[in-house]
Amino acid sequence: MSHYLVPFSVLEQVIQGGQCADSPEVLYHYLNVTEEYAERLSITDATLLHQRVFNVLLDTVCDTTLASHWRQTCLDKVYLPLQHLKQLIVTYQDAKEYFKMEHNLRILSHYFISSFEHKDGIN
Repeated sequence: MSHYLVPFSVLEQVIQGGQCADSPEVLYHYLNVTEEYAERLSITDATLLHQRVFNVLLDTVCDTTLASHWRQTCLDKVYLPLQHLKQLIVTYQDAKEYFKMEHNLRILSHYFISSFEHKDGIN
């Protein structure tokens, strides 16, 4: 993938729209850019950024109109922003929000993993 400067929100739209379903490098680039941005931010802003990325990936996983292999790729990577968030927990409220996100991911991933397996003929 060429390394043109692409606005962050455009990357998110491409990911959520599944427009790069056959190019997971776009997702990897998005995650790398996120980490680079987060390193330069305050803890509060880095937390908001990682929450945003988590939500973009989780929304993509839940969008049944997208190719299942793209949704699976996003599901495989949705744990990365969650790991970064765990490292940024400072307050009780931070921990509460983190565990709520982790819980939602567990519930949704269980549902979507089983739907991926049924589509692929795995029982």
